[in-house]
Amino acid sequence: MMLLNVYTIHLQEDAYRWWTQSSTKITTWSCFVDAIKQAFESTKLKELTFEQLRTYKQAINQSITQYYDKVIELCKRVDTSMTDSMKLQYLLAGVKQSLKLHIALYDPQSPETFLSYARKVEDTLSLTNTDYDSNQYEYYQNMKYDRQPITSTINSRQDVDHRRTDVHQSQLQTSTSGRMNNSRNDNVSYSSSLKHPTSKKSTGVCYTCGTPGHYSRDCARSHFH
Repeated sequence: MMLLNVYTIHLQEDAYRWWTQSSTKITTWSCFVDAIKQAFESTKLKELTFEQLRTYKQAINQSITQYYDKVIELCKRVDTSMTDSMKLQYLLAGVKQSLKLHIALYDPQSPETFLSYARKVEDTLSLTNTDYDSNQYEYYQNMKYDRQPITSTINSRQDVDHRRTDVHQSQLQTSTSGRMNNSRNDNVSYSSSLKHPTSKKSTGVCYTCGTPGHYSRDCARSHFH
């Protein structure tokens, strides 16, 4: 009891007010610990739950039914006697923007009618999105098939151009090689002619006897006449 009296002296604000209201019922330390945990842990938990409810938003992949069940659960944890109008406000506040306007046009008056209208809107939009996705897929597939012949033609033209280029280069190399060989042969012939000029030995002819190989002055017949 002494420990209890020492501890309660330091209680302040909400804890002190709680103690003044409950002190007549609490006579032991163990009872005090259990009572204060129950009082303030439940209060803190409610505060956290209320904050979660206030900021709760429907996730992208969360169905309207899953969203509805979660919001109603949070409403009950915050206040078991919460009115339908308050629940409806929380439901409308956190629903997806893509659904909110359509649901508001139905003007639901209760959480149950909210869920009914929201399911209809969700189903309608889901069907519309499915048709759109299907059309988009077919469109891109058609574009893909339409582009294939063009790509094939371009590739064929590129192959032909490459082959023509290879043939032209081969012919050019052959022609250049031939000209170089001819030039080399001409140079060899010219050089050879410079090194080995054709020599013609002049041969004298005798005017006396008409015999080649000697001159008239050396002719033996001239001595006999």
